[in-house]
Amino acid sequence: MLAAMRLPRTVAASLVVALLLGCGLLPRGGSGNAAPEPAFSVDPEESDTSVEDAVPPPVDLDAVFRPTFQTTEGEVNAGSAFLVNWPDGRVLMLTAHHLLGEAGGMSREYTGAELPGVVSGVFASSVDDENIEIASSTMVSLPEAVSSDVDIRRDLAAFQIADARGAVVLDLAEAPPEPGDRVYLLAESGEPGSRIFPAVETGKATTPFLQFAYDDEVDLKATSGAPLLNSDGKVVGVNIGGDAGKSPVEGHANSIETVVPMLERHLS
Repeated sequence: MLAAMRLPRTVAASLVVALLLGCGLLPRGGSGNAAPEPAFSVDPEESDTSVEDAVPPPVDLDAVFRPTFQTTEGEVNAGSAFLVNWPDGRVLMLTAHHLLGEAGGMSREYTGAELPGVVSGVFASSVDDENIEIASSTMVSLPEAVSSDVDIRRDLAAFQIADARGAVVLDLAEAPPEPGDRVYLLAESGEPGSRIFPAVETGKATTPFLQFAYDDEVDLKATSGAPLLNSDGKVVGVNIGGDAGKSPVEGHANSIETVVPMLERHLS
């Protein structure tokens, strides 16, 4: 089921500090997220792939977007978003479900079943080129979607994009990363111009979400909803946040292993 409503073209320029703090949340704990003792894991410091081997994937940096959601509670500026090619030729905008809740400054958490009645659309612009703008009034209804506090594997929001207007659209990977594989967060974070943040998939999460260790320090604020890429520049997950208090910094993402089937069930 899809919900379609008209989206206003103008958006507020100011960001609420509380929203930014909620977009790249550090630990998002909860019984649904607790990573059990790993059946198999990789110590990033012992990985065969060295920091020197972390060659940035071939991807246009314009692929990172800052979204403004139009909701019954007003405009919500929170987190990140990106576009992907769906196999049938459609373009989707993907982001994190938890941004449309208390993490984004809203009054309460909403279920995926509720959101199509709360969110009338989204407007987003590339963080590197404000002339690249996208908009959608068609949110994909994902009834089982929840905040990562409940289950990282269901922390997903999606919109159909009728006109990408020259925006960069990423491809989905054929398979999720294996333990020890290089992954790259593509996001606006830290020093101006910094976009690619290399990491190693640790395999510590025995349920199908991604847990990875960054090579260097990374500011995770406002990175929820950004794409996690493999070495080919293809999307392997939707960034959810992580734990900046660990050394190395730990990241979490909703894997394509669960994102793709979730979308397949509800895209008509």
